[in-house]
Amino acid sequence: MRRLASLALIALVAACEAPVDDTATPAAELPDTGANAFRAEGREEERAYAGEWAIDSNACNNQREIWTIEQTRMGMKRERFCHFERINQSASDNGQVWSASARCVARGQSSTDFVFFRVNPNKLKMRVTINDSESIELIRCPMRT
Repeated sequence: MRRLASLALIALVAACEAPVDDTATPAAELPDTGANAFRAEGREEERAYAGEWAIDSNACNNQREIWTIEQTRMGMKRERFCHFERINQSASDNGQVWSASARCVARGQSSTDFVFFRVNPNKLKMRVTINDSESIELIRCPMRT
């Protein structure tokens, strides 16, 4: 099943590739296209929820405890993966709030979920709520080089 999913993903990526451009692109601008690449994108100022998050600073040292959230997708503790289909944003004195409808996969099961990100003004803490369940408090993990 995993192999079939990998082949389907490769076929989708191949079908969506842009035409080849003969102009040279500096190596620093080339994206990481590795099959296992899943990192927060660099436009964090647009989406304050993007980055690596964990329950506490000790969990930031354990890859299996990190929530990797990008502008349009997230991986939660390597257990659940979601792609955001529609994203809405609002702001208040308590920070920024994003809500997103998402298609998620966990343990081989697909689901449609609704996710709220409430990011504190300092952008170091965030509360995440999925499908009106209990909120989870996260802290931003330090960037790794």
